[in-house]
Amino acid sequence: MAEKYKDSDITIREAQPEDMEAVAEMIQELADFEKMPDGPKLSVKDLQRDGFGSKSPAFQCLVAEVTNAHKPVVGYALYFPTYSTWQGRAMMLEDLYVRSSERKRGVGKKLFNAVAKQASSSGCSRLEFHVLEWNDARSFYERKGAVNLTNTEQWCYYRLAGDALHQAANEA
Repeated sequence: MAEKYKDSDITIREAQPEDMEAVAEMIQELADFEKMPDGPKLSVKDLQRDGFGSKSPAFQCLVAEVTNAHKPVVGYALYFPTYSTWQGRAMMLEDLYVRSSERKRGVGKKLFNAVAKQASSSGCSRLEFHVLEWNDARSFYERKGAVNLTNTEQWCYYRLAGDALHQAANEA
């Protein structure tokens, strides 16, 4: 197992438009890891436009940098505000990814805690995210106190996309 980094070796910071090239590369790495290599459809320009090109960006992003790493940006967390009709402000963590060479060295923990801090300081009542059932990271989140809503409340996560989305829109 790789040696953990010292806290001083890891910097978590707000992403900048020029970081989106590294983020796009890691989005593809994440898709490959999730066995969905054809999933990502966004370009670097899409990420720059959607995250930085307007007064109300579609997402926020943190990046993790490691001193003296082969590729300095070794991880990212992409998240956005949501709203709960029961509890008010909430945050959705869409992706948290650390390059495979940098895992189990404290980078993911620092990224996750930074997103939790953003949610807490924004007045959010909860931080939500989804994890594939087979992903070993589930145990990390559960150790942090995350609750699997499928098990505890029988919530099913649904998605309407593509033709089905357009069909529903056309019926409006």
